[in-house]
Amino acid sequence: MTAFRAMIRWSLRHILGRKRLVGLGLFGLVPAVVMAVVGQTASDASLLKEFHAGPLLTVLFGVLPITTLVLGAAALGEERRDGTLSFLLLRPTSRTSIVGAKLASVWLGSFLIVGGSVGLAALVLGVRSGHWTPFGPVLLAMAISTLAYAAAALALGYLTGRAVLIGLAYLVILENGLALAIDGMATVSLMRIGLTAYWALLPDRTAAVAFSEINQLMASLAPGALGAAAKALVIAGLVVAGTAWLLRHRDVA
Repeated sequence: MTAFRAMIRWSLRHILGRKRLVGLGLFGLVPAVVMAVVGQTASDASLLKEFHAGPLLTVLFGVLPITTLVLGAAALGEERRDGTLSFLLLRPTSRTSIVGAKLASVWLGSFLIVGGSVGLAALVLGVRSGHWTPFGPVLLAMAISTLAYAAAALALGYLTGRAVLIGLAYLVILENGLALAIDGMATVSLMRIGLTAYWALLPDRTAAVAFSEINQLMASLAPGALGAAAKALVIAGLVVAGTAWLLRHRDVA
């Protein structure tokens, strides 16, 4: 367990370099800035709608996928391409533990930025309007979707040097296109996994106000926090098992 924690700490330092942390951190401030600017002119009654129509969507379609793609692609992919992965594989540690530690570091590092981004925007909302109910649900939702995205990005980064480009294509084609246009495609949307949890955890009055901004994104999906968490955990488990298998057979140390 000590070795596992040590790998997480080392991986966090690796993926959260100063330039990445500053760049992604500044990007993560955008939703809060938008919320603060909107709060200057919008009424308290309309700020909740503005939160779902602006800052939340910015996190879902911008901060969340880009952050996880950048950090996930770096976790194993950079080490493999730089030739340092072999040194890690020489350690008396199972491949499953190595991949699990890498995934944990990507999740924690990504949630530091994604959770901070949406949490700060929700904080501005609460201070400006008194609407505090979205704060807890939106943090949990981002934790769930961040895990799903981090797992996919970790595997993609290990398999190809074009993980970020492929991930952005997925974002544009599926998340912004097919998931809205074709019934059933929303079920393969990683972002919407967390969104179903958020929708389920909102109190009735808050959900009613946010309905028009979120309902279209939900498509055919039903709200459900436990189901969303289970999906994210299954994706993470499959990625850990599959990538560990590849490490044993593709990168033999």
